[in-house]
Amino acid sequence: MVSILVPVYNSAEYLQKCVKSLTGQTYTDLQIVLIDDGSTDESWTIMRELASTDKRIEVYSQPNMGVAATRNHLLDKIRGDFVLFVDSDDWIDNDTIEFLLNKQQEDDYDIVSFQMKGSLINEENIFNQEQIIKLFLEHIVFTGSLCNKLVKSSLYDKLRLDENVSYGEDALLMWQAIQRIKKVAILKKQLYYYRINENSLSHQKFNGKKCTAYTTWNIICRDTDELWPQYSELAHARFACEMTQILREGIKSGYNNMEFIRVLQDEIRKDYHLIYKTGVSSFKMQMFAWVVSHSYWLARRFYRLLH
Repeated sequence: MVSILVPVYNSAEYLQKCVKSLTGQTYTDLQIVLIDDGSTDESWTIMRELASTDKRIEVYSQPNMGVAATRNHLLDKIRGDFVLFVDSDDWIDNDTIEFLLNKQQEDDYDIVSFQMKGSLINEENIFNQEQIIKLFLEHIVFTGSLCNKLVKSSLYDKLRLDENVSYGEDALLMWQAIQRIKKVAILKKQLYYYRINENSLSHQKFNGKKCTAYTTWNIICRDTDELWPQYSELAHARFACEMTQILREGIKSGYNNMEFIRVLQDEIRKDYHLIYKTGVSSFKMQMFAWVVSHSYWLARRFYRLLH
């Protein structure tokens, strides 16, 4: 059985397309779980209507608690051998589950990862744990997204998202899960289709919630220093890049909490040389990282010149 987990929040416009892509799968042994996180539109009504048409669909509602808490409650409902997260405004191909299970059973992979947009790889490949740790820290071919991975349920056993982290909480959960793996298949095929939703945190005007990515990457760096010291420089370079991106978004939106900005600037300055040394970002990003780590005001002007 595959458990498909769907957090729902104000997705009435897209929910039917999402769920029908799940119930229409060529592989039918499914548990489809939807939890409404206090939606203010017709999502809950639509969910109940959909559940009445297919006994595999389970629906629950809760007061608004945020996506991390909702995903945790979804994880509590798992009955399947494998897990796939799908966001409620997205959809998947009708043969996605069958395709992924066939690949998983070729060599008992712990995770089968696939593409959400144009492929970043030329051919599919198999990776052991150490290789996946490196790929995760590079954060290009294998990222922290939960929605493009078929995962053995056992990897999530007793793991939960940090509900105090609003941005990067999925990456932190995936980081913990890959500490338990032996091998992963990464496919070049696109099977997942996502919609740019302006209401999602990743597309909202910058606010303090996105700053919790600092917590995520601070933990990942600490763990890497302890468990994977051969990749410490790579982890800290990625940390600096992620904080550079946070400040870039802050500049774009007029964020001006200088106390926290200085915390991020200190982090980038400390590890800036590793961005250059490891080559984890473009030259343009390297330039911006140097500027923003020394002067937030100057970085604003630099950003305006480039845009």
